[in-house]
Formats: sequence, structure tokens, C-alpha cells
Amino acid sequence: MSTKNTLYVSVSNKSLDREASMNEQLEVRGTEKELEKLRQMLEQLQRDDEVTQFRAPIPYKSADHDKATNQFNDDLLKLYQLIYNLGTDKTKAHIHDMNILNKLQNSDYDDPGYEH
Repeated sequence: MSTKNTLYVSVSNKSLDREASMNEQLEVRGTEKELEKLRQMLEQLQRDDEVTQFRAPIPYKSADHDKATNQFNDDLLKLYQLIYNLGTDKTKAHIHDMNILNKLQNSDYDDPGYEH
């Protein structure tokens, strides 16, 4: 049976640390293989973030129909799902309370301004 290690994830900093810090972090437990996948997903999210930040200032460009933004959102959803799967009960409760998995899966096209 593979040994599970505890690490702390900061999505906003896109970091995975062995020790908890004062910053917002989510505690996860996983095998080396699972934690490596998490590390790779954080690196991918960093790359996605770099691409979207250069596209954001383009005038009249709707970010909700942008491939780079869609990729970022898809990768963010996958990341939070993996964190949830590897998370402690406290981490799972936090993600559940954030309701982020549901929000990322459902667009807000019903809001005013998104007709047609």
C-alpha cells in the first residue's frame, strides 16, 4: 500500500507546501503519484493564468467566449476537484461551502446582458 503524505495547497499562489502557512491553504493527503499530478495541475494553471492575463486588456473582447479563459476555467475546475478528492474533511467542507465546483460548471448566461 502506498504511503500518503500531507501537503498544503494554495490555489491563489499555485503552490504546494509541506508545512502550513498563514496564507489560505487546503490540506490534502495523497500518494507521491497523486501529489505529483496535483503539482502538475498547479503548474498548468500558472501557464493558463499567464496566457489569460495578456488577453484580458483587449478592448471589446468578451472573456466568457475566449478559448484561453475557457481553458483556465476547465483546468481550475479539475484542480479543485482533485483537491476535493485528496482533501481532508476540513478541506472538503471548505470547498463544499465555497460552492465553487457547482459555480464553475454552470455559466451565468441567465444574468441580464447575456440574451442572444
